[in-house]
Amino acid sequence: MGVYMSNLTDLISAGGGGGAATLETIVLTTSQTWTPPANGTARIHVIGGGGSGGSNAQGYSGSAGGYCRKDVTLSTGTNWTIVVGAGGTPTNSNQGTQAGGNSSATDGSSTLTANGASAGTYTSSPGTASGGDVNYTGGQGGNGNYFYGGGAVSVHSSGSGNAPMGEGASSDAGVDGFEPLGLGQLIGGRGGNGGFVPESGGFLSGGGQAYFNDNNSLVSGANGGIGAGGGGAWNGAASWLRIGGSGGDGIVIIQYLTVS
Repeated sequence: MGVYMSNLTDLISAGGGGGAATLETIVLTTSQTWTPPANGTARIHVIGGGGSGGSNAQGYSGSAGGYCRKDVTLSTGTNWTIVVGAGGTPTNSNQGTQAGGNSSATDGSSTLTANGASAGTYTSSPGTASGGDVNYTGGQGGNGNYFYGGGAVSVHSSGSGNAPMGEGASSDAGVDGFEPLGLGQLIGGRGGNGGFVPESGGFLSGGGQAYFNDNNSLVSGANGGIGAGGGGAWNGAASWLRIGGSGGDGIVIIQYLTVS
């Protein structure tokens, strides 16, 4: 079902639903109809899918999906329709790329939408968002220059996860790994380093770009973290030996604030 729960002292772990006495963090990784396990208030985070890295001559990297959040009242008698957008996946070497899919959460009265990002091209654009208390555009992947990695999801301001030189962008929260210890907050990760063997991005962070001159080896961009852009691939010696990294899948996270 793509459902994970944790209390506020654990990282993401599979299984285990608690009762109304536990403030749960529920992570939805697949599209589904979701029923709240307890009445109460919660903060819902919705993130769109990241775009894949480019396999084109410039090795452009993918951008990040949009992000929105909203404080809502949950009822065990109300179903939510959850859509989780997939990250973009690269196609054949030296050919196309794919955009990330849109994510959304709706109960019929509230609708949160985080759009997926476009893939790594010169005109690639991050995902936008709507319907939340806050709605942020994702970080831009590297385009127009070599050696820039994938964009990161922006959870504090629009476009703050733009790719820096030489690596994927870190999430603007800046700490590696998902930690639900901050009530109602998300904490991101670091961007992956670039190079011949680039690193994948941490949670919400962009994948590193691959860059090398090699007639005999496939140069592969690194994958983006959740919602983030994949790193592009540039091989100056052999244009057919390059393929971008995958964009990170979207996600929907529900953090209980109170239970009743």
